[in-house]
Amino acid sequence: MSPLPLLLAAALVLAGCSEATNSTGMISKRIGEVVHEQKAAELDLPKLTTFGWDRFFVFKPGTTREEVCKFIGANRNTCGRIVRIERAPPDHMFLVFGLAGQLTHVELHAVANGVFDLPNHDDGHPKSASVFKVRRSSASNGAEDIVLEPR
Repeated sequence: MSPLPLLLAAALVLAGCSEATNSTGMISKRIGEVVHEQKAAELDLPKLTTFGWDRFFVFKPGTTREEVCKFIGANRNTCGRIVRIERAPPDHMFLVFGLAGQLTHVELHAVANGVFDLPNHDDGHPKSASVFKVRRSSASNGAEDIVLEPR
């Protein structure tokens, strides 16, 4: 059985830990600081967080609040307190962190700070495997695309 329905147990407490508003979250900004250093070859995600978590989930740009809440098992009223925007903008993804089956943090992650190249499994991506290789490539518009791949 997936631990996701258990994540809802801390959902009401999470309202203060949610950064899923219309702007880039604190962890995404820290990720950006690391990956935009030209010599950065890897990203150690656990070193950038100050809250407890043992797994995280990534939701692509355009994912709706309803899709995230369905995935974590939150009802509509609780969901609005956890995920405060209707849809992730085209340049952001949702990051959702959990610890021992409880939700601990939700925020928007700017794709300019790196796109996580991982599938979304029901049990999430484990903290123990959350060191990522930073891969850079040039986009057709001259910008740099950054992809974060499991090491």
